[in-house]
Amino acid sequence: MEEDNAIEMYKAFASPSSINDKDNQNDSNPLEATAIIQWKDVKFKAKIYLKGNLLCCMATDDVQVPLVFVLEKIQTRKIETEDSTFGCEIGVLDEAENIRIYFDEDKIREKWMIKMSISSHQMARAELDEIAYKFYTMGSGISSENSSSHLNSNPFLDYYLAAPIKKNHTFALSQSNNLPFRRLAVEETMWESKMSFTVPRELLKLFRRWNLEMCALLESRQMEWPCSSRRCVEQCLRLYRENGEAYEQCIEFIDIYSGPQFRKSTEKYRVAFSPVPTNVHVQIYSVTGEEERTLISSGTASALPLRFQNGGLQRLISALPPELATSETTFVMKRQQLLELKRKIGAISKKLDTEWKAGKNGKIDNFCVGIYSDIKQMHETLLDVERSLPNADAYVEALAQHCHSRMKLGEKISLNICDGVTNQLDALDVMLISLHTKIAALSMDEGSGQNLREEYEKTTKSAMTSCLDMLLLLADSLLEAHLYAYVLTLGQDAANCAAFVHIQLRIEFVLSQTISIASTALLNRIYKGWPSDAESISHDMLLVVFSFLSAYGDERGMAEDAVIAWRVLENRVKFQFVKAPSTVCRNCIPIVKGHPANIEISLPLPHETFENLPESLKSGAQFRVKTAYFNIGVNHEASLGQTFGGIAFESAINLDAAERIRLFANKRQHSTVVEAANELSNTVKQDPSRKNLAIFEWAMKCCELLGGESVICCKSGKDRTGMAVTLEQGRVLKETCALTSSQLSEVVAALRIDGLRRENCKKNVGKPLFSFSTFQMHFLPKTFRPPTGTFAQGISS
Repeated sequence: MEEDNAIEMYKAFASPSSINDKDNQNDSNPLEATAIIQWKDVKFKAKIYLKGNLLCCMATDDVQVPLVFVLEKIQTRKIETEDSTFGCEIGVLDEAENIRIYFDEDKIREKWMIKMSISSHQMARAELDEIAYKFYTMGSGISSENSSSHLNSNPFLDYYLAAPIKKNHTFALSQSNNLPFRRLAVEETMWESKMSFTVPRELLKLFRRWNLEMCALLESRQMEWPCSSRRCVEQCLRLYRENGEAYEQCIEFIDIYSGPQFRKSTEKYRVAFSPVPTNVHVQIYSVTGEEERTLISSGTASALPLRFQNGGLQRLISALPPELATSETTFVMKRQQLLELKRKIGAISKKLDTEWKAGKNGKIDNFCVGIYSDIKQMHETLLDVERSLPNADAYVEALAQHCHSRMKLGEKISLNICDGVTNQLDALDVMLISLHTKIAALSMDEGSGQNLREEYEKTTKSAMTSCLDMLLLLADSLLEAHLYAYVLTLGQDAANCAAFVHIQLRIEFVLSQTISIASTALLNRIYKGWPSDAESISHDMLLVVFSFLSAYGDERGMAEDAVIAWRVLENRVKFQFVKAPSTVCRNCIPIVKGHPANIEISLPLPHETFENLPESLKSGAQFRVKTAYFNIGVNHEASLGQTFGGIAFESAINLDAAERIRLFANKRQHSTVVEAANELSNTVKQDPSRKNLAIFEWAMKCCELLGGESVICCKSGKDRTGMAVTLEQGRVLKETCALTSSQLSEVVAALRIDGLRRENCKKNVGKPLFSFSTFQMHFLPKTFRPPTGTFAQGISS
């Protein structure tokens, strides 16, 4: 053999690791024997080795140059000998080049003849491919003993997640230029979220308390307000009591619930499950050598059990009269403002009684100046509230006249409204002028007389007390008039009143779902590591929610619910992290408080995890979850919706979400992030609907670059969601492992066949199959079509 690599071949055969390790003989080691070699005029005893199609002969007794033969297109035949040896001949095209080998045993000769007769370059290449495949797909990194990553060993995951299912995938990817197969190992784990039930359980108690407070208010006013308002009060009271029954039903059910830590998709129409998000799972996956990625899959946040006879929240709110569309938030905020003002008046009155200091030596004490400043500030606040309440004077006047009429009849009244707002404000102005005069008199010289100064001090204190009493009376009057106007506005039309109270119930149910999902996302972010104070401008977290609902039928109503639900989450809910009350807490049970316009969620963390937070979060800083909700319909109903309903609804959703991400990215002022956000915005503007899956790809990429968390959802969170989750995993693998388009398609198909999304289907409906029909397959985008054998028609989902 005259090739340049002949010496290297010989060295490989002659190395001890190849020929002397007889304890580890297997198919990958050379075939070895001792025989007599005859080639041309040379005959010698040698050790012979056969590996693939290479035959190596090394002399043992004589000094002879080692021979390496390449066996290709040869013939083997037996040689009958007169002595006790067993020979065979390797025939080639030139008979003079034939090789004769004499063995000591017939059994050895038979074995070598079979091996040599099938030796060829193709067989050697096949053996090499087999060895490469075993090396790249069955290496020690995939063994169960050595692959125990911190997906399963981190105790923090058990704190808020449950019931993990883990799968390992190994792929042998072919490469060009005759390079060996490249191994790609993917590890994924799917968890149930404990927050699916712990958050709704706590929120329902808060919602029930609000409802009971409202019912108590209305019950106490039935006999106190004018008779003309009684019908409105009774109507509102009946509707609020119906909501209260719904809360009680949900609380009773969740308290005794003992099933898995997620709401099955088959239970999505059950009213008792309304505050619980559907099919929430956390999927954690990683590629060899890369960091872990997390995403949340779920059903869309919507009040599906309440149905969509008149549409979802967006349509229901737009159908209300303008004065009712935003009345709940306005009512709650104004009421809380007045209640807070009353508490402040009470605190100042107590402080005035216990810590009164007027000053001495002709100087006014800072205490006295502070009280006077607080009184003027509260007066301005009450003026602002009075201006913001339409017809406040008329409502207060009506209540005052009713109180006077009842007093004349000798009836006991609990309302303390003696005059109209205008008269009360005039009286308060007079008192403030008098108080200002008395405070000015306190600055007189000491020589004016001690007795006179003491008298001024008493009158100043008395004037302050009178001003505070008048402020309290005015606050009570405005508070009562505010409630009275709210009930009368609701009761003007029975249908609008019913719709308004139904919207409140619907919002609280979907808000419970979004808070559950957002809490899980926040804890996912803690698990991966929260950015430090120096790395982030604010602690507001981006949550990208991508749903695949059609803008047709009930799914359009679900999308309308989701749009409002995520917007309400961003506007009304604040989060903070607190230290868990005990070092042995095993479950994350949130602390919820606040009022409908401002809900505060405190998520307790294990002590060790809490200490690793940035200093601002450890000090109790509150933050919001910034949301971007996208929707792209992909099934046959989406095609119907685009044909008969147009794309305006879906386009508005996606344009708004892209703008939210762009604004969030601009605050980061990082060129890569801003470019990605602009690319997303341009993609949406070019085609904001019509199954444009490029929006999905760019939205997920922006979410990753901005350090946000992603939620992928559809109606039940298993079929279209399963396709989207595997598509997102493929995007990550393509970017991190440089997969080609064909490789990407194969990997995504493998994940859909053997991955965890079919396990998700099995957990929900009892069968590891996606619910798609052959008819639906024609309407799905190619990248959303499940592989053959993984889907079936008629599966109840």
